[in-house]
Amino acid sequence: MGRLLSWLEILVIAAIIGGIGIATFSRITPGEALEIQLEADMLQLYEMEADHFARYGQYFRPDAALYRAYLPWMEEYDVDVRHDATGGYSVVVHADLDGDGELGSWRVDESVAAVVRATND
Repeated sequence: MGRLLSWLEILVIAAIIGGIGIATFSRITPGEALEIQLEADMLQLYEMEADHFARYGQYFRPDAALYRAYLPWMEEYDVDVRHDATGGYSVVVHADLDGDGELGSWRVDESVAAVVRATND
């Protein structure tokens, strides 16, 4: 009986610690939500560029008026675009997503299917 009680106590303690962990780490701040959305948008741009290159053998210019309807998030941020139709592209976004007055930078280009955080926000 004593052994069963010990296991029950351990189970209750583990459940409490698990609940505290879930409550603590499941909260996303508004700044973190904006960063997740920005990175998803930038990855979408990467996929669009990769598809365009596979079909036509060149990259499109992301800041061209023709593509603005597909990339509305570019209007919301300070965006630097570098483009060479056959050599590649890079898009760097500068933003203060958490409102602390410090700009962060995120970059996507043709070299890797990931958004690179150049500087922390």
